[in-house]
Amino acid sequence: MAVANVLLVSGAANFSTRDVWDGYRLALEACGVRVVPYPTFSFLEVLSAKAVCTDILGTALDIENKIDCVVFIDGLYFRGKRARIPLSIRRAGIPTVLIATDDPYETIANAESLYTYRFTNEIRCQADGVSYLPTATLPLPLAPRAETPQYDVSFLGTVFEDRLPLLVEIAEYCEREQKRFLVAGKILGGTDPFHRFVYTEVRQRTIDTLEKWEIYAQSRLTINLFRQSDKPADSPSPRIFEVTAFGQAALLTGPPRAEVTKIYGDSVYQFDHDVSAVSVIRDALNDAAGRAARAAAAREITLREHLYEHRAAWLISELREAEQQRSATKALENRIGWVIGCGRTGSTWLAEMLGDLPKIRRWHEPYFGRLFKHLQDRPEELDRNTSFFARRHQKIWLDGIRDIFFKMVHDRYPQFGRHSLMIKEVNTPELYGWLQTLFPAGRMILLIRDPFDILDSYLDLQKAGSWNKKFGDASAPLSEENVRKTAEHICSTMSQAISAYDAFPLEQRLQIRYEYLLADPAPHLLACAELVSVAIDQDTAANIAEKHHFDNYAETGSLKFRRHGKAGVWRESKNFTHAVKRIAQHTLGPLRGRLGYRDK
Repeated sequence: MAVANVLLVSGAANFSTRDVWDGYRLALEACGVRVVPYPTFSFLEVLSAKAVCTDILGTALDIENKIDCVVFIDGLYFRGKRARIPLSIRRAGIPTVLIATDDPYETIANAESLYTYRFTNEIRCQADGVSYLPTATLPLPLAPRAETPQYDVSFLGTVFEDRLPLLVEIAEYCEREQKRFLVAGKILGGTDPFHRFVYTEVRQRTIDTLEKWEIYAQSRLTINLFRQSDKPADSPSPRIFEVTAFGQAALLTGPPRAEVTKIYGDSVYQFDHDVSAVSVIRDALNDAAGRAARAAAAREITLREHLYEHRAAWLISELREAEQQRSATKALENRIGWVIGCGRTGSTWLAEMLGDLPKIRRWHEPYFGRLFKHLQDRPEELDRNTSFFARRHQKIWLDGIRDIFFKMVHDRYPQFGRHSLMIKEVNTPELYGWLQTLFPAGRMILLIRDPFDILDSYLDLQKAGSWNKKFGDASAPLSEENVRKTAEHICSTMSQAISAYDAFPLEQRLQIRYEYLLADPAPHLLACAELVSVAIDQDTAANIAEKHHFDNYAETGSLKFRRHGKAGVWRESKNFTHAVKRIAQHTLGPLRGRLGYRDK
């Protein structure tokens, strides 16, 4: 996809992120991209929220607009019920892009299902599937430096509760030293704390662009205050870039952030706490030449590599490359691993660990295999010419099933292709024999466990008070009929899995023994990742294995979903009476021998 026509949707706030939206609007156009701008904040002044949402959908899907990508700036307005907007657009086949501007302060639930591609302004919030795209600024007018600026110190922005104490401290300093201090923007708690200061001016309103430039031009030093958050943050805010790009007032920012230091070094002033802030302000105001030199150096850094045109060019390049990869996903079935076997083998535990690996997603029990249940129950349908599943038309219906499968993968995992997919499908053995035919380049992971331990676990989950309410006979779980039926289920399921595994190409399959997985999961995680073309380092695998150690789980023990986290439980289990063991030996003994399990 060319990514040539973009619908650019702003957030609802008429400040801060509006500048980000404006920046991308102009920069994308400068990159040769046709932008259809959608200023949500403006339309909400004349339209209801429902009308705005409907209008966005109509604009995106109208074929005359030729929209091939919808970019949401901040995305916070499209949460809850309004999350249907990005989801509807993506499901209509148009990629959706989120540029999150409020990380780590605000989060969006289920963002991965709503947006095809995600970017964040905060480096600590980058993750598997979320790329770091720092904020920036537009080129700003070059104005002559004022010889006698009106303000010694200025602050522009929202005065949140956590910012107020420092601003009052600075006002007190300016009062003592007779320095002019301007506080401009939205003061959430009101202006009363500043009424007692003669040398502090307060502008309680939204500051428009021209007034903002005027304030910077009329300030010797301007302050950026980072908001407090439960999660740490390291990246610059938009104000850092716009102040430095303007090149008039020197910038004082704090508390310190690693990315600010990495980008600007000592070309901006930084402070740790209230006392040091006042000290830095005093030193900066007493050094006119130093302030000017820092402002000039910071301006050069910003103009060289931190304009929105830089960000837009990188964004478009990333999107085009990603869309190329995504368009070829049907050829990427080698990045899909099917975890097969039988229930109660530790498959959930394995799948959870695999899903935590970088560049891998986990699909838990889709029951995709149920599409083949009719054929398992009635194999003669393959030879009945009027059957939908007739062998003579097999290519047609198998291609249709493949197509449905990949459409579902696209819908659930928009970035498949950039990451791999592990599918835990241990409860639909009717699928196993069809996997190689359906996905000849796919990957298979067979998880095996001592069949006696599997039986013991199945009997436990059928007892009164168990976590499971559906499987087997809860009224008489240890009856001869129920034990035999359960053992036959295990034998049939595992036998089908083994037969499918044996027929699968050697280089496309992997067998994992539960007992070995218990002893040391990390090597098996590395092998599984390699099987689906993902490279994982040993430390990452070890950390994930430690995270999922059995001792870290709550709600364990008999009758619980997670029971004991060890092998050979059947030997001491009250479920394994002499009668149960006799049935187990008869029904599961040959399977145990085939898998290499022996009584000791």
